[in-house]
Amino acid sequence: MRINATHSLDERGLDPYWTPPEATRALLAVENVPKNVWEPACGAGNIAEVLRGAGHDVLASDIKDYGYPGTHVEDFLASSCSEANAIVTNPPYRLAEAFAKHAIAEVSYVAFLLRLNFLESTRRLAFFREYPPSRVWVSSRRLPMMHRLGWTGPEAPSNHCFAWFIWSNWTKKQHQSEIRWFDWKDYSAGVPGR
Repeated sequence: MRINATHSLDERGLDPYWTPPEATRALLAVENVPKNVWEPACGAGNIAEVLRGAGHDVLASDIKDYGYPGTHVEDFLASSCSEANAIVTNPPYRLAEAFAKHAIAEVSYVAFLLRLNFLESTRRLAFFREYPPSRVWVSSRRLPMMHRLGWTGPEAPSNHCFAWFIWSNWTKKQHQSEIRWFDWKDYSAGVPGR
């Protein structure tokens, strides 16, 4: 029996799902994101625009040009960026583990927006044992729907729970992971002062 409908790889292509700005605004409200950020799966620029609007310097890249001005077209998994000290992205879900390993090796601060069920899976158990996140910020309210590129169907709230997975100053002797919660509606008008 199939509980959730899924899209075939042919339908998903490179997994371009646009991140709602509410998610990034919430991240900026609950985390001290470093100033120089690399957004390696920038798509249409949804995360990059919110970061830039908050005063961050952002290198936006993607494996394909989706029309966001200034996008560097490159494969993140084969790239490096010495100017950034943070990576903030909503990676293609099927490559999320590979993206995380690469990001952790590149910078001292990593923030990935992922479905909460990323924590599940016997296949990822070894990854989490080796690279436990510093913090997992669970969105207690479902985020607005992230529709894939070219979606023409009805828009509805997401049926997935999302969280920001943070690896901050990560080392092999990482302390235990913390789980925290946020409600994106608390920050929907912008990032309040701290």
